[in-house]
Amino acid sequence: MSQKPSLLIIGNSNVGKSSITKLLVPKPSEFKGKVGKTPGSTLLIKPITQAQMPYKIVDLPGFGYMKSSSHRREEHIKQKIVKHIEKHHTDYFFGLVVLNILRIEDELNKYYIENTETIPLSFELISFLMEYQIPLLIIINKIDKASSFDKRRILRYLIKVSQHYGFDLVHLNDFYGDYLVNIPYLEFSATEKTNLGTLKKIIHTYLSSYKRNK
Repeated sequence: MSQKPSLLIIGNSNVGKSSITKLLVPKPSEFKGKVGKTPGSTLLIKPITQAQMPYKIVDLPGFGYMKSSSHRREEHIKQKIVKHIEKHHTDYFFGLVVLNILRIEDELNKYYIENTETIPLSFELISFLMEYQIPLLIIINKIDKASSFDKRRILRYLIKVSQHYGFDLVHLNDFYGDYLVNIPYLEFSATEKTNLGTLKKIIHTYLSSYKRNK
């Protein structure tokens, strides 16, 4: 196992993974990740570590929302992620699955309503990670971009559809600790740093638990 345990950050392209990573490192100015609007800008699987940080962060390459001409590249990235998780899953003490609240409806409509033979990509990721018993937190990012009404409506829709696929999503405040039964979610804004303190607290809670069990 690596000297430092790893925090996994995963999600579709352009959901804010690199922005969240930058908020978690002790010295953001030393973080060289690409923070921007270009889908798939994070291409390499390279652990991020700083001397003051008791764990490493692995910001996996984003995929989804690419142009059709990039389908082969997208499949290559997905296979790269699968192989990485299969090889390194025991290094992970916690995983953050980042969703962009502005894209949740589009993804669910595309796979749940329009094409019932497929599973939404986000749920595919969650299911895969649960197979390896990695504790997860769903980050509903960019809530500052949605009205209160839209936020409630989208979250209700997400919870309803997740139950169809066998996932019981609950707010972090209602989570009772068994990540094999239900999955907590946290409303978040990397731009406004909404619930950043709560995120850091739960990360360190799982880090402490991981170390105790090793």
